[in-house]
Amino acid sequence: MRLPLKVSRKNLAIISLMGVVLITILSLFALPKLTTQYSLKQFLPKDNPLLMLDEKSRQTFQLSEVQPFIITAKINQENGGNWFRQDRITELEKLTDLISKYPGVRNTLSLANIQGAINNNQGLSVGPLLKNLSIDRWEPETTSNPLIAPTLISKDGKTASVIANINRLTNKELLALRQNLQVTATAALPFADVQMGGTPAVQTDISLLLQSELRNFVILGFLSCFVVLALIFSNFAPLIISFVIILCANILVLAVMAVAELPFSILSTTIPILTTIDVVSLCIHTLLRYAEERKANPFESHENLVSKTLKAIIRPNLIASTTTMIGFLSLLTTNVPLIREYGVTAAISIVIGWITTTVLLFPLLLFLPGPRAREWAWAKARWGLYLFRRSGLWTTGIIIVSLALALKGGNLSWSAKLFDDLPQNHQVRLSTETIDRELGGMIPVDIEIDGSKEAWNDPSLISRLDSLSAEIRQLPSVGSVVSLPDLVAAASLHNTRLPASRSSTAEIYFLYSLASDSPLKNFLNADSSKTRISVRTQDLPGNQLHDLVENVRQMTEKAFPDMKVQTTGMGSTIHHLNNELSRELIFGFWQSMVAIIAVLIFVFKSLRWSLVACIPNLVPPAALLGFLAISQTPIKPSVAIIFSIALGLAFNNTVYLLERLRAMQKTKNSRTLDIEKMIWLEGNPCLISTMTLLAGFSVFMASYFAMNRIFGFYMVLSMLTGLVGDLILLPTMLKSCPWLLRPLVWKKEKVMATAASFIFAFVLLFNHQDALAQQLTVDKVGQEMSTRIKAKDETFTASMKIIEADGSSKDREMKIWRMSSGKKDHSLMVRMQKPADLKGTALLATMKNDTEEKWIYLPSNKQVRRLTGENSKGGILGSELSAEDFDFNRDSSATTTIKKEMEIKGSKYILMESDVTASSPNYSKVISYVSAKEFLPIKAECYDKQGKLLKVIDFGGYKKLGGGKFRASSIKIKNVQNKRGTDIQLADIKLNQNLKASSFSPKALSDD
Repeated sequence: MRLPLKVSRKNLAIISLMGVVLITILSLFALPKLTTQYSLKQFLPKDNPLLMLDEKSRQTFQLSEVQPFIITAKINQENGGNWFRQDRITELEKLTDLISKYPGVRNTLSLANIQGAINNNQGLSVGPLLKNLSIDRWEPETTSNPLIAPTLISKDGKTASVIANINRLTNKELLALRQNLQVTATAALPFADVQMGGTPAVQTDISLLLQSELRNFVILGFLSCFVVLALIFSNFAPLIISFVIILCANILVLAVMAVAELPFSILSTTIPILTTIDVVSLCIHTLLRYAEERKANPFESHENLVSKTLKAIIRPNLIASTTTMIGFLSLLTTNVPLIREYGVTAAISIVIGWITTTVLLFPLLLFLPGPRAREWAWAKARWGLYLFRRSGLWTTGIIIVSLALALKGGNLSWSAKLFDDLPQNHQVRLSTETIDRELGGMIPVDIEIDGSKEAWNDPSLISRLDSLSAEIRQLPSVGSVVSLPDLVAAASLHNTRLPASRSSTAEIYFLYSLASDSPLKNFLNADSSKTRISVRTQDLPGNQLHDLVENVRQMTEKAFPDMKVQTTGMGSTIHHLNNELSRELIFGFWQSMVAIIAVLIFVFKSLRWSLVACIPNLVPPAALLGFLAISQTPIKPSVAIIFSIALGLAFNNTVYLLERLRAMQKTKNSRTLDIEKMIWLEGNPCLISTMTLLAGFSVFMASYFAMNRIFGFYMVLSMLTGLVGDLILLPTMLKSCPWLLRPLVWKKEKVMATAASFIFAFVLLFNHQDALAQQLTVDKVGQEMSTRIKAKDETFTASMKIIEADGSSKDREMKIWRMSSGKKDHSLMVRMQKPADLKGTALLATMKNDTEEKWIYLPSNKQVRRLTGENSKGGILGSELSAEDFDFNRDSSATTTIKKEMEIKGSKYILMESDVTASSPNYSKVISYVSAKEFLPIKAECYDKQGKLLKVIDFGGYKKLGGGKFRASSIKIKNVQNKRGTDIQLADIKLNQNLKASSFSPKALSDD
């Protein structure tokens, strides 16, 4: 009967080995899909009230959520001087313009293209500031302007920055763009030391470092674990067994991460190490148990010893892996995606590690020579006898020290900085420090002041805000301050720095609304009830930054006691959120404890045994609290997660010890507890297993990142204190108080366990595309549209409602005259009627042979001023309607094709696509929905230069006018990217009135 059994075992072993090897080989094909990811916001919770308030503020002031790249360029010592030279500004301008054309870049800003308004005898010039100033005025005009210095140029004029505002990009696109920017800027500015900074640069550089760190961790983790194995065993079989299992387990874990699209973050780079030390720990306990069985049964066959060993060890290995997994799964209780994702990934790695080890140990042990442990490794742990002689003293001492450390832990340090985790002397760290030190600071803080409608049209309030901004600039550690008065002063419309009347203020606001991308929207909401002070500070410790933000808030409340003041921005939220999360994680180890107790009740079938198992595992968290407080290590979420992780790992030794004690008690069928024998048999395996954990976690101290080095140090500390709890406190406590585990005669304990299952549903969506209809030609549709729409001139009244992303709005009413006397000869006059502060303000724009000229009439001083400069892009009067959206008469070089005919709600439409890349300053293509019956445009979808949908324009309420012409009485524009909208109602429309060219002259502007 034994021969068939041997054959069956070998066949099963071969099948198991081949199955795991095959799955591992297939898993290799998934590894290229692995990605790395880093973000400053990864540790922020979802749906937090502070973050929702922050988001609302961003919408109110139309602030981009996507952070820019910041290129810093410092004049090197060899060239000397500063940036205020024509040749250097010319090179900076070329670089700024070149970068703006890169895919993914929305726009760029630097000293070379910063817009400004200069009021002189030639007129009101709005455009690049330096082009409108003489060279000798460059330095005093820019370094004293808070809109420019120190953000775009340092106070000493030696360091300049180029801000590249980008679209939302993938990590791969960010990396490619970052590399292009670095190469381009370095080549363009050979006289300067160029560095890449900003949040995207931090994100891309750290992602690359994570990849390098991952490789280093894998190599060092393997080496450290093999050194431990070589110290334990005298032959090569254990090394081969461990190597094969570690390799297969890591490949399988990485493949699961790739398939599940779980990226490597700054936390999950630890996964290969966790997998490796978990597998090695399981292997060590198994291989040492084999050595023990071999010593106890020297005449037993190798196959029988393998079978007996695996049967004896499978339960403790499973329980140890389960408690470790619970420690990581406890992280799921947090509301932070990164930490939840890390908890899931680590738990998966523990499960895969246990399965792989369990399946492969059988064939590898069966086919390879039996492991031979060195004498010290499998010998009885006689050092336990010394502990038992003073068991009461050891127990009391450890408990007292643990309590003292836990009490000391009430004085933790909450002084972490945001960027102190970046690698020292790395390019991105140096650039960040340059921005922090010379270019206005890295940490944004926004002060929002909320008053009544049109409150910020009041010159007295603007003057008061100007004084407050000046006071804030004097505070230590404040790098830059920009507020509404700085923009008002920059307009330079009047003899005084700030306006003296509400009408003068309204005229300045109107002037900004003519700009292509008005900065006013970032500091004033639609109805002028809210304004914002933009403060940037240095990267301060969390407690100091909190005090600074609180000081600024109190100063603002004192200056505006009748208004609502609130603080937003990274500087006012991120430290508070991190501290809140850290406290939750530190004391969240109780959740792990409760879950582990529930598992152990099921395992031991005894509440008392499970509670006793918890006592030694209170030593690591107590020690961690005490040492963190004594060393004043700044608390961050990456440090706080150690508590739950360490607890799960610390239970490993406890499980092996108590399982051995339980097994001996059942074998002897005795109520006595043989504590000495327990420690003799399991003491050294637990000690060796902990050495493996120490070797593995010590690898983290070679990390690029301070976060991982701190993580490694405190994990090593928690493992050492866990060893004290398990190998000293637990046996001495049981020796002194055996009644803790002796069976109770009066009570029979029974525990029922329940299991839960999860069902995942997947839904497949199929899209059906209609065939293209080509019955109509582009020329025919164009001709029909032109017949119905084109007019030589027209007049109408437009009521415009500009709707901001937060739902607030402002209304304007104007009279508009338009004339097109030729394909390249257009004139437009706009005269404001509402609001009252702007009544009479008028704008004239003429286009002749591609040359555009603009004039503005300001009723406050009865002057007509010419507008010069480069601000032809952008929306009309700050709306989402641009000139090209409603110019049906322009000569366009667009390539248009008919895509299909379609039916919507019973009406038929022609879908047309126009490639306007060459002819449009804003769009790459426009998709138009044209009524197939009336040949009138009903809707237009406008795509930006990156090919993403930008705006949707709906035309409605068409009215037939004289000459068979049609005009929409309602136009609705929705910008899907910034969430702004504009609703326009047209009335009193008159076409072909034979308007005269004299009606479109600067003189006609002043004729009210």
